Amino acid sequence: MSICKGIAGNRGRNPKGIFIHNDAGSGYADAAHYRNWLPTHNLENGFAHYYVCSDGTVQAEDDKYGAWHCADYDGNMNYLSIEVCQSMGNLEVFKKNEETALRLAAQKCKQYGIIPNAGTIRLHQEVAATACPHRSVEIHHGASNTKAYFISRIKQFMGENVSVPVHNTSGNTVFHAASMVSKGNPGIIFTYAVQLTDGTILPPVNNLEDFAGITGRSIANAAIKVNKGSVKYQVHILGGGWLPWVTGYDWKNHNNGYAGNGKAIDAVRVYYDTPEDIVSKYGYQRAQYRVSPVNSGYYPWQFDDETGNGQDGFAGCFGAAIDRFQLF
Repeated sequence: MSICKGIAGNRGRNPKGIFIHNDAGSGYADAAHYRNWLPTHNLENGFAHYYVCSDGTVQAEDDKYGAWHCADYDGNMNYLSIEVCQSMGNLEVFKKNEETALRLAAQKCKQYGIIPNAGTIRLHQEVAATACPHRSVEIHHGASNTKAYFISRIKQFMGENVSVPVHNTSGNTVFHAASMVSKGNPGIIFTYAVQLTDGTILPPVNNLEDFAGITGRSIANAAIKVNKGSVKYQVHILGGGWLPWVTGYDWKNHNNGYAGNGKAIDAVRVYYDTPEDIVSKYGYQRAQYRVSPVNSGYYPWQFDDETGNGQDGFAGCFGAAIDRFQLF
């Protein structure tokens, strides 16, 4: 349990967006400060989910709970909140904190299926009489430019395997979702396609340029390939079990060209094997993917076959046929 112990209430759903704040406290209020201060703070005076500082990021509240961060009920209950700290201090320190905060926002967008846009990436001053995020607005020349920059930067980070190590209030490190930090963009392109239960094979998709599937029409088979390294994948049959792993991409090869047996599927598992040249230059990479149940919203992003930190080792839910699939 976090230090705030869910005091603002359980939202009962995934967050629908993120508010970016600038903490106008001391220019020297680093992560160590927040780990000591938060347990003694009167929470009714306000708190955020995350505090991003020069020496680390502190999580004050679990994502499943709201936080009193913007004096707006919808914002408090339905959005995550990230404080870019040390806004009253050294400019270069603050700018690095802001970059880390936007990486964290990208990580959370991927985790919860949030599409960065004007309705999901918000500024505190949009809903309250405040200058927050004052330093960001200053350096990006106005609120509208700041918001556009935040959205653009978050989208850019979502195209990379990035992760921010987050510390809870006891100082323990918790890695959310992807636990390895990419050192750049290795140019990995996943190409994937699906076949519907009526036999229709849909055009292939590259990374996040689109999704594979049609809303409302269940998926039976999937085919995946990658331009660098190798990938293996398998599907789970609705009302059945897991089919064997597949490594090929060929709709004519019924043994190793695609995963599926023509029946509706309810889950997918993908694993990316990073080649040594990419490991040495960029670090280990992961397949990041998600699916949506028929006529419903996406489940959270899955990373390879990882478990823990809210991940199941696969994307999907047994018993619920899927109609869309995304991978990068």
